[in-house]
Amino acid sequence: MAESILFSLTGKIIMKLGSFAGQELALLWGVVNELDKLKRMLSAIQAVVLDAEEQQFKSHAVKDWISKLKDALYDIEDLFDELSYATLRMQVMARDNRRKTYKQVCMFFSKSNPIAFALKMGHKIKAIRERLADIGIEKTQFKFSECVIINIRDDGLRKTRETGSYIPEEEVIDRNDDKKAIINLLLKPNTNRDPVISIVGMGGLGKTALAQSIYNDNMLVEHFDLKLWVCVSEEFEVKVIIEKIIESATGKRPESCLQMDSLQSKLRKLVDEKKYLLIMDDVWNEDHEKWVILRQSLIDGAKGSRILITTRSEQVAKTFDSSPLYFVESLDEDNSWLLFKKMTFCRQSEQDLMNSNLVEIGKEIVAKLKGVPLAIKTIGRLLYAKKSEDRLSKIRNFTKLRNKEV
Repeated sequence: MAESILFSLTGKIIMKLGSFAGQELALLWGVVNELDKLKRMLSAIQAVVLDAEEQQFKSHAVKDWISKLKDALYDIEDLFDELSYATLRMQVMARDNRRKTYKQVCMFFSKSNPIAFALKMGHKIKAIRERLADIGIEKTQFKFSECVIINIRDDGLRKTRETGSYIPEEEVIDRNDDKKAIINLLLKPNTNRDPVISIVGMGGLGKTALAQSIYNDNMLVEHFDLKLWVCVSEEFEVKVIIEKIIESATGKRPESCLQMDSLQSKLRKLVDEKKYLLIMDDVWNEDHEKWVILRQSLIDGAKGSRILITTRSEQVAKTFDSSPLYFVESLDEDNSWLLFKKMTFCRQSEQDLMNSNLVEIGKEIVAKLKGVPLAIKTIGRLLYAKKSEDRLSKIRNFTKLRNKEV
């Protein structure tokens, strides 16, 4: 059974929805559950698409079903593109807020602003979800044969992400307890030469920021002979990762002409009898064999060497033989407010805040952001330049509407 264009399109959209980019969009616009439902619906539908493609030539009803599915898929693609574009505009606006004039800020809070746009997107997602539900119910009457779909993932979209080991002080999220606990695990004596510790949690919880803060802690600077930082994100290609580790250690990217054997030899020499800390950020690999190959290049490190990875998946952590797994939770109410206040009101005195309604309104907004640092930072930066009660009230009212409509 040849793979169809429709099957590929469905898979492409599923990968978008499940990718780093897709999850970040969902967090920013408050539609995590809705997009996750779309993904699950599409996964169930994709399993029968190949059989449906073959049966359409024998049945007008099946052909009509396929036509409905195509229309829904194209609408989802358009929706994703609209969300991506709107997010880009928000990010640009957040960066440029300090240079915004009063007129420009007022334009942002006009009827054409991202808040009104997000509400419109909420209606669109709901409508598409209802259409897909009908398509999913309708497919049962055809008794299509299902095919097995394995490991669908959008590595292409994740390739755009790159992180470094440095984090500005103002970006550090107040996770002192988490930081202290993980540092204790890193410093704890262990009979293994390279035990792996995994920071696990959903996107937007600040796993990378936590790892960056740990990486730069003075206790670890004194404890380890060599510290290495690698952002994985993309497909887990062992050769590429070894090149990145060498570059982190030496400050120079190795020659592109070097073969795998030469790279492995170079890395073994770099870590030989050195107590190293390797942090691999944003790992998605579930192929244990790839991890085994990479580990072979690191086994010459001194006793006490450690590897720390950040990942959204417990299965990924288990692939790397992690022990223990450290699960990061959402921020509590107090720390959520402190982060929002840092992002939004850093130039206002406590007295000025207490003499206004900004604290009350701001805390209502924060409560809707569910302790997700990424969402708190984004909204906080958006409000940084102009933070009158009227503007915060509009954001607050929007969050109330989003909860009702989607």
